[in-house]
Amino acid sequence: MRDESVDVFSRLPVATVASLEAAGWHAGRRVDVSDATRTLESYGYVTSPVVLGFLESLWALKVQPANEDGPNFINGEAFIVDPLGVGKRHRDEAVAISAALGGSWCPIGWWLSYSHVFMEESGAMVACANGLIWGLGDAPESGLDFMVRAHRPLACLHVPEGMKAWPVDV
Repeated sequence: MRDESVDVFSRLPVATVASLEAAGWHAGRRVDVSDATRTLESYGYVTSPVVLGFLESLWALKVQPANEDGPNFINGEAFIVDPLGVGKRHRDEAVAISAALGGSWCPIGWWLSYSHVFMEESGAMVACANGLIWGLGDAPESGLDFMVRAHRPLACLHVPEGMKAWPVDV
């Protein structure tokens, strides 16, 4: 059987792969996340094969940005794969994301300004903080690549009533 997660990571740009490798990732990396996924499921999250593959490959890594100067934001913080740190305390955010965007969202970790990163069963990724929801990518590789390279504008997908979007597109 072919290892899909290795294939996904092999298609990433060189700068993103270099950041992953500097964080301790290597092709074929597999961490047993069964205890963690049982814990997440006990909190009410649904873990899909896509989510599991991502976590098995990147569990507990702290991936530094390859590029800090994004087109409309500063990408000066690492992406930290820590679903349990996010999951226990922020179930309400997953529910809010589901209400705003549909789908079932599982915590993945932390990113920019300690926003919480979630992945939908299909692999789409978002970040959430203070009710704002930003799109990271439609698939695990595009979300991961964006958090590392900041190669396109950060887009706000949802703004709660009474708040203003950030970043503001000019």
